[in-house]
Amino acid sequence: MSEDGVVDKVKLVIPARANLVLLARLTAATIGSRADFDVEEIEDLRLAVDELCVSVIEGGRDGRLELEFVRDGDRVEVSCEFHRDAAGRSLDVAHESLDGLSDRILDALVDDHGADGQGGRQRAWLRKRRARQQA
Repeated sequence: MSEDGVVDKVKLVIPARANLVLLARLTAATIGSRADFDVEEIEDLRLAVDELCVSVIEGGRDGRLELEFVRDGDRVEVSCEFHRDAAGRSLDVAHESLDGLSDRILDALVDDHGADGQGGRQRAWLRKRRARQQA
């Protein structure tokens, strides 16, 4: 439980289109602000969420992204899952980790991250903690 006793949990569902990932970045910035991240940490979180979303939808476009943002004190966790559309178009989820470039980008921006694919879904997650201590 967070220091203030409140855990923020936000779910966001958007069509899997790169131009709508802006909504995920805005949500990340708001949650990061609630965690008292500084401006640089918020920007890192926004970039990491963008990379997370784009890497998950890379294998297919016809579907939706389901994101969950959780703020618990000075920690933010984001989970992003791609679901194919109702028409059942195929989605290649053979890879179980992010590609090399995405992996290196996320290594530089967040404390921990990972990805997996199962049941026709591709899922990735990240975790970032506020670096500075409260005065």
